Amino acid sequence: IMAIIANRYQRRRLRHIVDANEVQERNVECRKQMLRNMYQGSNVYCYDSLRLTKRSFSDLSAILREKSGLQDTLNVSVEEKLAIFLLIVGHNTKMRLIRSTYGWSLEPISRHFNEVLRGILSLSHEFIKLPNPETTLPEDPKWKWFEDCLGALDGTHIDVNVPLTDQGRYRNRKQRITTNVLGVCDRQMKFLYVLAGWEGSASDSRILRDAMSREDSFVVPSGKYYLVDAGYTNGPGFLAPYRSTRYHLNEWAIQGNNPSTARELFNLRHATTRNVIERTFG
Repeated sequence: IMAIIANRYQRRRLRHIVDANEVQERNVECRKQMLRNMYQGSNVYCYDSLRLTKRSFSDLSAILREKSGLQDTLNVSVEEKLAIFLLIVGHNTKMRLIRSTYGWSLEPISRHFNEVLRGILSLSHEFIKLPNPETTLPEDPKWKWFEDCLGALDGTHIDVNVPLTDQGRYRNRKQRITTNVLGVCDRQMKFLYVLAGWEGSASDSRILRDAMSREDSFVVPSGKYYLVDAGYTNGPGFLAPYRSTRYHLNEWAIQGNNPSTARELFNLRHATTRNVIERTFG
């Protein structure tokens, strides 16, 4: 009797022993099905989940295959890699949340994300066409006072989190921890050049010098110029206002828009026109 009971117990125990490979295959198929539901389901669900329509998602997948060299791996297709990438950038989803939801470890999530990112960046020169400010005529009449002017540039401070040991370099004159970003826009409020990464303590003129000395440098065409504020040097390619003269728009608003000298008139027109970069930054 004891032998019969032991035999039945062993049979029942074997039924509950699950093969590890079978579990892995089941997890892979489950993950694939969850991702497929996004880009093969309804168009609304695809757009809500991935911020792309089904057609746009399919086209982008094909482009990444053909022009960026992305390939399917043993367990992960290009579509799955792209879906994970879009979940992260489209909704600011943390990789740890992707791990817990789709049963991936952090290393392959990070690897696939960077693979897609590199593929998309490789397409930038083919799909991103910067406007030519020399051929785009301004519609705003205030630009008539600045013939051959292509736009404006300025720096903007963006709050950042940095280690305590680096906070001194990133502390700006207002005692905030920031990074100073150079932005150049045309007369139609479109960015032409952006340089990020400098510490908040760096001056605007120093960042501009760096932008003009890099390999992918910011270049001002001969005979043209950009409007800059008094923090930059007045010279070839850059037109700054008169110093020690009323300039900023808030000063004019408080004291009235009535210039009393030629320099004040120039500064008022300069500030009103250069404000395009402030509006472009938002």
